[in-house]
Amino acid sequence: MFEQIVNAMTEYPYLVVGVLLVVCGLGLPLPEEIVLLATGYFCAKFPDRAEPAWMMLCCGAAILVGDVIPFLAGRTFGTRLLRLRWLRYVVTRKRLMDFDRWFRRRGDLVIVIARFLAGIRVVAFFTAGTMKMPWRRFLLLDGMGIALLVPLLIWGGFRSAGVIDELIDTVQSVERGILWAVIGGGALVVLWYWLWRRRRHGQQRPTEAFVQPQQPVAALPPCPPDQPQATAATQAVFGPAAASAAPPAADGTTAPDTAPRTPEPPASQPEA
Repeated sequence: MFEQIVNAMTEYPYLVVGVLLVVCGLGLPLPEEIVLLATGYFCAKFPDRAEPAWMMLCCGAAILVGDVIPFLAGRTFGTRLLRLRWLRYVVTRKRLMDFDRWFRRRGDLVIVIARFLAGIRVVAFFTAGTMKMPWRRFLLLDGMGIALLVPLLIWGGFRSAGVIDELIDTVQSVERGILWAVIGGGALVVLWYWLWRRRRHGQQRPTEAFVQPQQPVAALPPCPPDQPQATAATQAVFGPAAASAAPPAADGTTAPDTAPRTPEPPASQPEA
């Protein structure tokens, strides 16, 4: 955000700073302190485009305008403005009640304190308007806070330009490191998920049964002419015992068994 503010001030520094500070006074979620530091840093880096003294006057006037608008709205319309939905996001009823009690206890000191507390300025100035604070008192108290805050921050940004450059380089290095860490972590997660899915699909895939031949086909003896050709392959795959089984004939009948058989011994005669 700091670099974007400095880059936006390149062409029209006074106009850009004035618009930013007025919008901040209307509730823009951007601290005025960052804008003032960026303004001092810009004056140090580009002395030919902006001078610190003139920039202090411009910033003070813009902040005063941004503070007077919510004060004028509260003084003119009061709490009726809280009927607007977009305004209720900035000025809630709870905040309004808290500041009302704070005003009754602390008095005018709240305006000076609110100038140094980001995020509560709009509510404080709107509440001061609803309580019908006199114009001169509000401008005096708010002007005192502006006179203390604006020169201090602009001068601090002007004198600390070198330190701000080092901080910017450090922040950019940290951001690059975080970016590479996020990219590397994302790549590891994707790789792990891919390996997990591949392993899961491999476990679900059906396995194929394969019977390795007991003897190489080239080492088997040649098949006799009267024996079918499938016997050699059957023997190679299932062994010699399966080769003795006669394959069925073409007509569906079983072919005669041509394997040599061992003669059985004659049955013994019973003794008389």
